[in-house]
Amino acid sequence: MISINATLLAQVIHFLILMFILNRLMFQPLLKLIRERKEYTDETSNRIKSIENDTERLRQEFISKENDARKNATEERAEYRGAGIVEGSELIEESRKQVAAIKKKADKEIEAEINKTQSLLHDEAAALAGDITERVVGRRISA
Repeated sequence: MISINATLLAQVIHFLILMFILNRLMFQPLLKLIRERKEYTDETSNRIKSIENDTERLRQEFISKENDARKNATEERAEYRGAGIVEGSELIEESRKQVAAIKKKADKEIEAEINKTQSLLHDEAAALAGDITERVVGRRISA
């Protein structure tokens, strides 16, 4: 049978003192360290989530800006292409006009040259015909 005596009371007091000392020296600092670590990991986890959200937002913003840039580039390309076609058409039309003017000038020069050459050839043909006739007939024919 268990008897309650002074040693039991002394053991209970020693136990309570030991619990108080262990609580002060070991359990409270350990619990405090565990709380700090948990707060740190929670804070780090929240920062990671915030950075992930920012990264996703920036990625979406980048994609949006890239799409806008592509759209603007396509529009500018179409504008430049249209302007190039108009300018090319103008240059072709101007070239055609210049070619027509050069051709007209060349035709006039050719016509003048033909007229000049025809009159010279006509005179020479008449002289040559006279010479041939004179040689064939044997006498000079006056016209």
